[in-house]
Amino acid sequence: MASFWDRLMVFYRQGSVVTKLIFINTGIFLLLRLIVGVLALFRLGDKAWLDWLLVPATFPALLQRPWTLFTYAFVHYDLMHLFMNMLWLYFFGLLFQRWFSGIQLVVHYLVGGLAGGLLFMAGNTWLAPAGETILQAPLIGASAAIMALCVAVAVYRPDEPISLFVLGSVKLKYIALVMIALDLLGFNQASMGVGLAHLGGALYGVLVGLTSRRGFNLAAWADKGSLRFKRNTGPKRRKQPNMKVTYRRPKKETVNRSTVDVDQAYRDKKRADEQQLDTILDKVKQSGYDSLTKDEKKLLFDFSNRSNR
Repeated sequence: MASFWDRLMVFYRQGSVVTKLIFINTGIFLLLRLIVGVLALFRLGDKAWLDWLLVPATFPALLQRPWTLFTYAFVHYDLMHLFMNMLWLYFFGLLFQRWFSGIQLVVHYLVGGLAGGLLFMAGNTWLAPAGETILQAPLIGASAAIMALCVAVAVYRPDEPISLFVLGSVKLKYIALVMIALDLLGFNQASMGVGLAHLGGALYGVLVGLTSRRGFNLAAWADKGSLRFKRNTGPKRRKQPNMKVTYRRPKKETVNRSTVDVDQAYRDKKRADEQQLDTILDKVKQSGYDSLTKDEKKLLFDFSNRSNR
């Protein structure tokens, strides 16, 4: 019987990109809490070292740890904070994957988090009086990255109906507007950092949605790179010989059928066979010979024998 860990790994490998992101965020949360607990048990220090994973409140500190603009979007320390963010990531992540690829989701999650972190830093610099800082606490959590995904799909498909348990069918644009409005209503000095980060993610989401509506893919480079990687690391495909199918004209029927009817039936059958062969060969080209079903392999074999007659 497979262990719990084995089943968990199977679920992770077979899950979507959204599932993998939830696993990663949850795994990091559990690991950090475990490390903090062990350090506290042996009195080896507090959790100040976590700041090396979070976006600091000042640019000089950011220059010492620039990687935090990406790592902070995977870090949570409060269980409820993690739960709410993962709930929203699951909801909007699945919506996002209706119209975008998994690699696009990862790219826009990361860049949305980056945009949120940069606006957090910019707000602390530009809005504070000279020589002071407004946002003392570092930035933590995936909220800005998730906000980017939310706004992106809302701008891309604003009138998409979403079925909510209590409210019934609601257009996607209204859900996004409510989320942004709640952020703005709670915008004060104490929560300014979170509000600015969410706003940065939302602005990036607007950019993604508008460009996607115009047919421009901001993550096209990532899609191409992922396709190239899969092609280079995937199993080698067998080269299939070029096949040419030849047809022999059937004998003319003499039982109540004209020559025209026989010729038309012959042309229809030839056209259907050619289309079927093209479909099978396209599948071989895309996914290899092993991807064919038993019936498709038999048809390909029959076509090959026919061409060698």
